[in-house]
Amino acid sequence: MRICLHAHQIAFYLLLGLTALVPIACHRRTTYTLGFSSSLTGRGASLGKDLYEGTLLAVEEINREEGPVRIQLVVRDDGGDKGRALANAKEFAEMGIEVVMGYATSAIADAVLPFLSERKMMLLGASISSPIFDKKDDCLFRVVNSSTSEARAVADHTIETYGPKIFIGIFDLGNAAYAENWVKTFQNRYQVRGGIVPLVLPFQTRTPPAYQEVIDEALQKEPRATGLCIVASSIDTAGFAQAFKQRVPDGIIAVSGWGNNQDLITYGGKAVEGAIIAQSHNPIDSSPGFLRFKAKFQETFGRIPTFGSVHAYETVRFLEAALRQRKPGEPLKEALKRIREIQGVQRKIRFDETGDAYRPLFILTVREGAFTLISEREPEL
Repeated sequence: MRICLHAHQIAFYLLLGLTALVPIACHRRTTYTLGFSSSLTGRGASLGKDLYEGTLLAVEEINREEGPVRIQLVVRDDGGDKGRALANAKEFAEMGIEVVMGYATSAIADAVLPFLSERKMMLLGASISSPIFDKKDDCLFRVVNSSTSEARAVADHTIETYGPKIFIGIFDLGNAAYAENWVKTFQNRYQVRGGIVPLVLPFQTRTPPAYQEVIDEALQKEPRATGLCIVASSIDTAGFAQAFKQRVPDGIIAVSGWGNNQDLITYGGKAVEGAIIAQSHNPIDSSPGFLRFKAKFQETFGRIPTFGSVHAYETVRFLEAALRQRKPGEPLKEALKRIREIQGVQRKIRFDETGDAYRPLFILTVREGAFTLISEREPEL
């Protein structure tokens, strides 16, 4: 069965979820319900769609395979709104669902996590990387590194490549749980290495965007700046990069993993040429596993997979591994904790005793309108 994401089909999934497939008569298979809530509309819909499609591809494959598990996916749109996400979580709880995923930002996850914990529901994170969740024995399990490792890697590469410069930092206040920690980690690491980051400004996303206004304010306060660290969505990162390059044509752009999406290049154009990014996904990987995944994803959805799609796919496979090993009557959390390593789409993913992931980081840049790999390194533990 080919998955085609036409508008009427997405609407069907949002209203009803995917109906459970009837187990094949000759196999004893357990159907397991997975709740999915993400920003499928609104400004965060780009990442939300990526997470949705990666999740859907993994569910489709699992349901075709001969394993003991089938997954029924119940999909809800939260529009990137904390209240809607919490309402969706309550609906999942009423349905008896014990594990959810999809929340696109750490801010949304932070808002919903207390309710999930109270109900002993598990949260699986494909893009939830804020350090506020690090080293906690809670109900959150992540397939991505803590964002601190990305910020340190970007700071290290920037100073090693360009030497000490003066940077200004800006971050999206709407996702402060991730963005503020990221930019301050970059600031601290860059300054330890000899650079200067005297100014960090928050911004509030609004329509129309105030990219030039924010950049003008920052440069008025720090006119010596020749570098800009942006922690925002891909579209907002692109807008700020353009505004900064208009004022500082030879400026250096440092980008968070949140902004690593094809929209960064589409909307950023020449302004993001040379931008420095660190993330646990390599879009130009040539490993057999990724090439197979990429071909299947393109065949199904007609586009190249992004980090969100890859990590969402891996998240569902992580859940499947735990469900396969789960003992009768065992809390799902205990089964998840026993999974200490899985084969990801590109590299192996290791998990510690609290459910935090450790996987290689890829240092990327943009050259001639395409992502290019600079180096690969292990994250700091």
